Amino acid sequence: MSHTRRFAGKVVFITGGTSGLGADTAELFVQDGAKVFVVDLQERDILSRLGSDNAAFRKCDVSSPNDCASAIEECVKQYGRLDVLFHNAARLSPLANVVDHEVEMFQQIINTNLCGLFYLSRAAIPQMRTQGKGAIVATASTSGLAGDYGLCSYNAAKAGTVNLVRSMALDHALEGIRVNAVCPGYMITPMTEAFRMEKHVQDALLATIPMRRGADPKEIGRAVLFLASDEASFITGQTLTIDGGWMAKSGCPNFMELFGGQA
Repeated sequence: MSHTRRFAGKVVFITGGTSGLGADTAELFVQDGAKVFVVDLQERDILSRLGSDNAAFRKCDVSSPNDCASAIEECVKQYGRLDVLFHNAARLSPLANVVDHEVEMFQQIINTNLCGLFYLSRAAIPQMRTQGKGAIVATASTSGLAGDYGLCSYNAAKAGTVNLVRSMALDHALEGIRVNAVCPGYMITPMTEAFRMEKHVQDALLATIPMRRGADPKEIGRAVLFLASDEASFITGQTLTIDGGWMAKSGCPNFMELFGGQA
């Protein structure tokens, strides 16, 4: 439990907020004093976890601009303000190259991961503008910073998220609205369960991470709270990579191991 209550009196809108990173981050915000308005495709007992006095839930498909606008409107109507937008809802693409990727599925991945941020920000920023202050945090990914085999639509969506964050940060800096992204590496969430179902896949994945483990969602969530808080008041247009050292590698093999510890 936070002793500072950084978000006392603040309202946080969270997408993809009933499981994984979204749910854990919602819990962290509530512990830090916020009221949270959670949207997702399913409720998944999130209100019993957070407490109905601290949270509200609405079903919302973030790939729909109308759903996004009406959800933001309902949040402001219920709580009277909107201080933080955390866009976390995502879909992982099927493993396919561009030739084999279904066009409709490609569009769905882009709509959920990237366009959802656009739709929600378009609806939320006017309210933040009237308040003279606001923070937007998006869940991007290391997959938005480099390419992955077979994840062309997910890579495209997350790379677009990174640059949309930069663009919005520039456009709204003088309005007191900060826009940033977190770029998680491998996280232990329901979305990545397939990687853990096959031991050889899990082993191969962990072998590429210098810290040799995946992230607990709360490790990412704490970074989201930092970026949304006044402690990050001079930070905007940034992507915070949280990946156990994944993106620090050049791609070269470990020469220390190959040469038996000899330089």
